Amino acid sequence: MADGTSWRATEPATGAVRLGQVTAGRSTLWAQCGCGLQAVLDPGPWLGQGLARHPLPALEDRLRCACGARQAKLEIRGLAEAPAAAGSGIFIFR
Repeated sequence: MADGTSWRATEPATGAVRLGQVTAGRSTLWAQCGCGLQAVLDPGPWLGQGLARHPLPALEDRLRCACGARQAKLEIRGLAEAPAAAGSGIFIFR
């Protein structure tokens, strides 16, 4: 900055949220299908594959919904943002 101090953005310059950001305290990975189904996902398999730096939209086609959809929208939410009616039915495919 002009006064000699530094400033660091918390998100990448592209604005894309990356999978590794889910490891921040009290964060969860959520998927929402077009049919309205929402589910919390365990990012462990993807993190184990070294995909922590991948943007969430690049991973959306790796999900399968019980309705038959082959894609779901991913987002990172805090624990307080979790809807009460969320269940399962969206799975990591690969």
